[in-house]
Amino acid sequence: MQKFLIALPAALLILSLPWPGAAMSKMNPLKACTFSEMEISILFKGEPARGAKITRTIEWKEERTDQFTTDDNGHVTLPAEFENHFLKAFPMEFVSAQHVTVQFEGEEYEIWNYAKRDADLNSEMQGAPLQLTCELTSESRTQRAFGSILGTRCIWQNNE
Repeated sequence: MQKFLIALPAALLILSLPWPGAAMSKMNPLKACTFSEMEISILFKGEPARGAKITRTIEWKEERTDQFTTDDNGHVTLPAEFENHFLKAFPMEFVSAQHVTVQFEGEEYEIWNYAKRDADLNSEMQGAPLQLTCELTSESRTQRAFGSILGTRCIWQNNE
């Protein structure tokens, strides 16, 4: 019994360490998709928001922030983010907080505020890729979507 108590934490520690290629492996039970790839078209008064600064914040086990810039067409792609953690192996609720803001012409706009409750890729929209069009001058709205509460200024392909 004493050997088991020593071996279990050691095994969990080893499994929780990131290893090359682990993030893309479907065989890794410790891998969680904390934010699926998101393709966004940013508009301001109906025109592409060129050079808009996008800030993405993800919080699962710790908070992480990264930044992007839209191209001349107002497009930007935020890559999927994955994390490995030994707690993923245990049966417990998964919640990854997602927050995306846009800085454009001296103003900041929140375009995405969501709690991802499934660690699978593209679970935000029940398996569909995240392809959004966001008009910065639109009012932000809060709605129940995809099993959680979503605050957004965006519309997506399957939006009803």
